[in-house]
Amino acid sequence: MKNLTATLVFTSVLAFSPSLYAGSCGGGDHTHSAQEKAMSIFNKADNNSDGFINAGEFNAAKLSKYGSTFTNLDLNQDKQISKEEYMEVFNRHHPKKSAGA
Repeated sequence: MKNLTATLVFTSVLAFSPSLYAGSCGGGDHTHSAQEKAMSIFNKADNNSDGFINAGEFNAAKLSKYGSTFTNLDLNQDKQISKEEYMEVFNRHHPKKSAGA
């Protein structure tokens, strides 16, 4: 239950933070999806660009501020978080809206 609560807090912060949707790329007035922002956060945390976040990178990027622990995101417990694991946890709580929604 503690892990579920931490994961929900993590994803809620991403979903409800208005600053995550404010676009300023190249001075243009546009927005980014929550999934795009989540991938941006992952890529910034992945300092060595190997496609994984290790515990050191997780701590250096202060990803715990989003309410989840390294263990919650390391679904296969291999001591690294892949993009797939990161987005799987994110998408569980933030499914993409359908075109008719």
